[in-house]
Formats: sequence, structure tokens, C-alpha cells
Amino acid sequence: MKTLLLARPDHSIFLYEGLRKNPEIDINYHTFSAFKKGSFLNKWKPSVKSVDSEVEISYGFTVFHRLLDFLNKRTTFDYYGKENQISEYFFNKILQKYSKEVNIIHYWPTYCYHSIRNFKQQNPQTNLLADVYAAHPYYVREILQPEFEKYGLSFQNSYFIKSNDRDLKALEEVENILVPSKYMAEMYRKYYPNIRIFDASFGILNIPVINAKPTIRKFSEPLKLVFVGKVSIEKGCIYLLEAIKKLKNDNIKLDIIGEIESSQLNIFKRYFNIDNINFLGRLPNLKVLEILPNYHIFVLPSLTDAYSLAVSEALAHKLPVIISENVGNKEDVYEFQLGEVCKVKDLDSLLSSILILKDENYRQFLISNINNFVEFCQKNTYSSKVLSIYKILEKITV
Repeated sequence: MKTLLLARPDHSIFLYEGLRKNPEIDINYHTFSAFKKGSFLNKWKPSVKSVDSEVEISYGFTVFHRLLDFLNKRTTFDYYGKENQISEYFFNKILQKYSKEVNIIHYWPTYCYHSIRNFKQQNPQTNLLADVYAAHPYYVREILQPEFEKYGLSFQNSYFIKSNDRDLKALEEVENILVPSKYMAEMYRKYYPNIRIFDASFGILNIPVINAKPTIRKFSEPLKLVFVGKVSIEKGCIYLLEAIKKLKNDNIKLDIIGEIESSQLNIFKRYFNIDNINFLGRLPNLKVLEILPNYHIFVLPSLTDAYSLAVSEALAHKLPVIISENVGNKEDVYEFQLGEVCKVKDLDSLLSSILILKDENYRQFLISNINNFVEFCQKNTYSSKVLSIYKILEKITV
């Protein structure tokens, strides 16, 4: 099965590493903003994503992408339109190298939807699979706009609206969509009832699993919670901070790891001097993985999150989790009993979930379930799930 993977360096790295080992598939992977493992650039900037040596990297697009990001922080222009225009040029060059021998193109639509459509016209026998890893723009607006307005922020000026047109155009005329959770599949079926929509959860991916035996929290020891991600309204951070503020006399502490959304800084300043809340700022991923075992609970009460890799990393480090019902990982949390799922935008529900996890016996029970989940993920990998979808698409072609 000849497959072409056109993607940014996110979960696609883990997908490729799994698929390339399978003799049933012949896969080529093209990406950007990454360095090859062991290269001079990789040693110079180890914080940049790294890929295997045979992966084709568009260094030209990487340079332009970094330049656009630099300019976007300093001036106003149509960033998403310009990003797509430049990415289309480079991805079109890649697609020109391939023709009828490609069975499946698995692509990230926001970067190359024009090029893909042109390729399809010339190669109608090739099946296309659009990887969609964010909530639908209409859904995002419905759930986030009231929250922005609550705090006097203009949703119209947010990057959600600025990328809206591109995101919608990228999904026009799609044949097949792949999403990382049932939560996302149900959402997209409402907007695209006549399109084939597949779901494959990331699970643990190939994140290194910590095998050390978790320590038992002493009764006098504070319950240490951690949040990792962009500190923003959309990640539910205000609800989390308000909850911890209310629990300042309950021997509960929270560390916030991540950069504060610049346009929302004034909203979060009010929490800077609360005794049981500590803002650590943005940390390198390797540093985050190093310190995760120091905590007892990972919390992510997002207003919408397709499937959080931060939650996967927490589970790989044997941390029970608290997430909202609008986080795609909820199916795993429910099925394997990995933590608590609270109602979205509900302070009381979040408070209840935190207090439940003060019970150390219950927390240890959840940790034992995490061991079962890790074992399940190792046997049922993300790449194997995606390969099964490829096989379905191949039969459709026949």
C-alpha cells in the first residue's frame, strides 16, 4: 500500500514511526519545522522536533513559516492566508513527485487543500484522508464567544476568527476525515453528515512510560496539581484558578506550566499572588516530562480539546487526570477509570472532582488502572488503528 503522509510535525511523527515498521505499507513522510535526528541542527536546537533521517523536510517552507511567525508577533496582516499561500507552493512541489502509484494521501488540510484537490483531479484513483485535529470553527465560536465576551475580550479579533475562512475552505470537498476522538467524530458528523468520518485515539503514542512505583502521598502532604498548556480562556484556566483559589485552605497546590496568551494577560494577573498557585511559565518539553512525577494530579478543564497529548504524557507518568467533558481523552478516562471527567464551564463540578481525588486510596486505584491503560495502548497502537482505516479506504477504491 503506497501512502504519502503530508503533515506538520505533531502526532504525525509518532504515526510515521509506527507505520514505517509495518511491511504492509510503503510510506513516505514530508514535514517542516523539524530537524533530522542526530544532525548538526538537531544537536544545535534539541528543543525542535526531530524526525528519522529518511523523512523529507521542507526547509524552504520552514524558513518562511518561522519568518511569518516572527512578523505576526510584530505587525498585523493576514497571517493564515499568507501561511496557506506559501505552504501550498511547497506542498504542490512535493505532490508533483508522485502520480498514479500512490494509493492514499494522508494530509493536514489547512496546509495543502488546493494542491490536494488538483492532485485528485489528475489522479482520481488515489484516496484522500484529511487529518482534522481541532474542533469545527462553528462549534468553537458557539462555545468560546460567550466566554470571551464575559471578560470583555473581542472574539472577532481572536485567532479563531482570523483562521476561520481558511479552516472552512480546507474542509470543502473532502472525501474522508480522520479525527482523534469520538467527541470530535460526533461533532463533525453534525456538519458533514454525508462524509466518511473515522476516529482513532492517540492513546499513549510512544511517549516513554515511567515504570517507577508511584509514591503514596502522606496525609499531611499537600495534593499537588499541575496544568500544562497555553494559559488561556479556551483551556479552561479561569475555572481551574478559581477552583484552586477556593481551595486555598484545603492543602491543595497548583503549578501552571505554560505561556500566558498575550491578549489575555490582564485577566490572569489577578491570580499571580495567590499562595497555593504557582505560575512556572513555559518550560521545554523534556523539562516538563522530568518534573511530572513530582505531582499527584494532572488537570485540563478545556472548553474544547480534540485529544490532548499533554494528558497522554501525564498518564504515561502515572498521574490520574481531571479533564472536562469537552476533552477527547474522556472516552479513555471513562473506559479505564483514569481519573475524573467534570462538566465543561462548571466550577462546582471541577471542585468536586478535585476534592474526590484527595482520597489517596482512590488515587492509587486510578494509578493501577493507568497501568492497564498503558498496556492496552502498547498492544493497540495509534499507527495500527490508522493502518486499519487505510485498509478500509483501499477496499473502497476496489
